[in-house]
Amino acid sequence: MAEEERALVALGGRVLDVAGLSDMVWGHVSLRDPGGRGIWIKARGLGFDEVTAANVQLVGWDGELLEGEGPQHREYPIHTEILRARVDVASVVHVHPPHAIAFGASGRELQVFSHAAGFIGTGLRRYAGAPGLVDTAEGGVALARALGGDRALLLTGHGVVTAGPSVELAVMTAVTLERACEIQLLADGYGGVAAPLGQFEAARAYAHTLSDDHLLGAWRYLARRVGAA
Repeated sequence: MAEEERALVALGGRVLDVAGLSDMVWGHVSLRDPGGRGIWIKARGLGFDEVTAANVQLVGWDGELLEGEGPQHREYPIHTEILRARVDVASVVHVHPPHAIAFGASGRELQVFSHAAGFIGTGLRRYAGAPGLVDTAEGGVALARALGGDRALLLTGHGVVTAGPSVELAVMTAVTLERACEIQLLADGYGGVAAPLGQFEAARAYAHTLSDDHLLGAWRYLARRVGAA
């Protein structure tokens, strides 16, 4: 079973890289261990594009290395504390996408005028308490509280955190959120959205984006690109 977890975490990283969400060796994807021992996550010091299943570790709830080699990521508490708090979540992603970071710093509200923002809606929130590393249990608990029951959170000055019931959905939430932030910044650069949709209109227009299959179709496409690389 461990081979499946390792392979999926490695693929999640490579999909993030193909989608343009790499930040050299920073950022991580985790998967809850089915046996309850902790999280599967890549070793520190590796970029998403070079991670293989062999580089994925099993890290315990308190940061101890249970399986694998190499140093653990210092920000493992992001993952362990969100997973402790959210029984509905199996995977957490933390990345540093440039447009999401810029949008987070802008203080602007995310508007729903594209399918990229449709699945997030107008409720995307920011957390200003983690501009630096989240490398303590206390920091992870505070971040998990800020995320609440949401699927995504902007970390002001730091990046984004996404959570989902699978690696595929957590990864694609991060990918699609970055696209939504980029589109918003483009629109703002041209004077903003001339005719913004109301909340009801936006919910009706982009209702199709709320299904898991909307994101999973894009995951399958990006996974094919990884395989062709």
